[in-house]
Amino acid sequence: MVDQLLGGLFGGSDADDDTGRRGRANDFVSRYEQGAPHEGYGDDEVLHNYRAVGRKLPPQEFEDAAAQAFGRMSTDDRKQYRKMMREKSGGRFDSQSEDPRELAQTTSRYRQEESGGLLGMFGLGDDNDDGKRGNLVSGQAGGGGMMDNPIAKAALAGIGAMAMKKMLSR
Repeated sequence: MVDQLLGGLFGGSDADDDTGRRGRANDFVSRYEQGAPHEGYGDDEVLHNYRAVGRKLPPQEFEDAAAQAFGRMSTDDRKQYRKMMREKSGGRFDSQSEDPRELAQTTSRYRQEESGGLLGMFGLGDDNDDGKRGNLVSGQAGGGGMMDNPIAKAALAGIGAMAMKKMLSR
């Protein structure tokens, strides 16, 4: 499973060295952990990595990765995220606090119940899209870039990085 996931993350083939794929995954995780949650990687890299892990994670693993990601965000960023979630869901998904675990639980429910999942909430396509329907991150197909929304970038990068970190430790 880990080797298949890492291959999917970094375009690995049978000829690719597992050490190289693991190195690239560790590099992404390190950049996420060392800097501000929304800096240190490109939009396309964030989207690709999130798509590769996000749609494959069982709900509890997704929630755990999200809680770790939200824990790295500032309280103000979590407030903005909570507000965005409330607006996008018409008030259906509204955490009562900015607690990372509570936001993660709400986000996990949103991902499971709403068409498009987390990417849909941010206007970046669909969690189940394989990336072949247009790259909204770079502004193609009418989207603005993820750089326009550092909260989106921090959430997606964090969930992807924390999920990869857990998979790498197996």
